[in-house]
This record gives sequence, structure tokens and C-alpha cells, in this order.
Amino acid sequence: MLKTICYISDSCQEESLKALQKLFSKAKKNNLKYNITGILIYSNSNFLQVLEGDQIHVDATFKRISLDTRHRNIFKVINIDIQQRIFEDYNFGFTIVNNSKELNNLHEYLEWLRKADNKLANKVINMVENFIAQKTAKH
Repeated sequence: MLKTICYISDSCQEESLKALQKLFSKAKKNNLKYNITGILIYSNSNFLQVLEGDQIHVDATFKRISLDTRHRNIFKVINIDIQQRIFEDYNFGFTIVNNSKELNNLHEYLEWLRKADNKLANKVINMVENFIAQKTAKH
């Protein structure tokens, strides 16, 4: 059974680009190992992540994340069973949005998804777009 969890959290410290790249590399390796897709967005000391995959692996991954001392104030926004993945085809399934080109690519992908008119996909899309809008408005 497939499942998706989406959470928002605060970073315990301002992450450097090098630290984010290391985090991304480790997350991507683990997620490929367990066939988890999704998206990770970091902005202004906050993370938004969507995890999709087999229920056992998604739950185990979220548990590891929730115990990670680099996070605090973890708020699970979505925690449901799904019929299909939303981010399966997005940039090998996992990325960190950290520049305007990647942000534009994400917007294009989200618009493509929106045309599928899937209620869950639209809910996730709106949440991701709101997170991005709030974070870019602070700059």
C-alpha cells in the first residue's frame, strides 16, 4: 500500500549550501534505496518535505526524520494512503529547491500536475506553492 506524508519543520540552525548538499545526498541515497519519491524544499531555516512510497518505508523514514536533531517543531500536514505517486517523475523523484531555475522547474511541474485534476495532488500543490510564496516574500 502506498502512502504519503508531508511535513513542515524548523531547522535548528541556518543550513549552509554545503550542509544542504550533504543532507540532500544522504536523503536521496536512502530514498532511492527504499523507493521513496517526493520533494524537499528548504528556505529561511524551514523545511517542507513530501514523502511517497510503501507505507512501511515512508513511516520508518518519517520516524528517522522526526528523531533527527537538525529538526524541531515538526508538523505533519498530510498522512494518508494514496493510489499513485504525485512526484514520481519529478527530477528523479527528489530535489532541493534552492535557486530560481529549480523554483521555475518546480512551478512548471506543479502546473503540469494541476492539469491532472487530482484532489490530493492539488492539495499538495497548493501547500507547496504557499510555502514557496511565504518564504520568497520574506526576501
